[in-house]
Amino acid sequence: MNIEQRALFNSLRINWLLNPNTQVQPWQVEDYRLLSHEELFDRLRQKDMALDKISLLALAQDVDSPEELCEGLVADLNLEASEQDQIYLVVFELWRRFVNEKPCLSIFCDELDHQIFAYDQGKCAYPADIQDAMANLEMILGKHADEGADPLKIFESVSQGCAHDLETFLYDYIAEQIDGHHYPYAADLLESFGPYCKDVAWFDFLRARLFYHSDPENSDKMILHIIQSIKKAQDLDLSLEVLTFLSNGGNPELFRLLVRQTFPMLETEEDFQELLTICADYYHLLDQEQEEQKNSKNFKAKSFSCFRKSNPP
Repeated sequence: MNIEQRALFNSLRINWLLNPNTQVQPWQVEDYRLLSHEELFDRLRQKDMALDKISLLALAQDVDSPEELCEGLVADLNLEASEQDQIYLVVFELWRRFVNEKPCLSIFCDELDHQIFAYDQGKCAYPADIQDAMANLEMILGKHADEGADPLKIFESVSQGCAHDLETFLYDYIAEQIDGHHYPYAADLLESFGPYCKDVAWFDFLRARLFYHSDPENSDKMILHIIQSIKKAQDLDLSLEVLTFLSNGGNPELFRLLVRQTFPMLETEEDFQELLTICADYYHLLDQEQEEQKNSKNFKAKSFSCFRKSNPP
């Protein structure tokens, strides 16, 4: 068993919560945090495991994680994979509650998933909970980096233990801090997590957004560099993200440069319509209604079939 096992069950539960029609077994998506410890121990007894808190803590002395403990418990038993999984989920929850002196990566990742999902659903019990989760993540990454580990590999190891796409969450979370004008906190997050993320250009864009409010000239230089990176990587998603930002009062020359660069990257009708909408918003913001109408007319005049003919897949 490894830390990815807990992430798989978290992913299954999250998907089921978002889409209750997902086909699952009740035990696979149950919230074990809501069960009493008496109920948890009773479920183990039903699997012929006579454990209580004292014996659990005694066994935990010789292992480093709930995964290792579970492997020892089921090693000599002839159990189906589903039965082993049911035991694992119970043991994991008991470890989370009672073996506090032995923090391990799977427990940390599980709590991180718990806080991220609550934040995404607007159900954080306290606003500081997600901030504490980010601080704990920073501490764990920093501790291993100080010991000489490769930052990207550290982050990848933690990400493998999470059901959520950790890098995507960090990007969205920092972007929300910038949108909310929490600039010092956003700057701290970028400094803390930037070195661990692989999508460098995306996080450079966040830095450019941050500089936009204090040093717009430097922000423009950074965005020009990002535009060059986009051209090299042919990153349509980032291109549309930057265009959306520029359409809300950014540098007009950079906006027009990036539009020209983006058009050959379009592959679908949806991409085409998204670029059209961004351009319309841009001209509308500049209070250039005639230009907006001209822009819309010109874009719509190009049928999608012609577009596909000139840009074959």
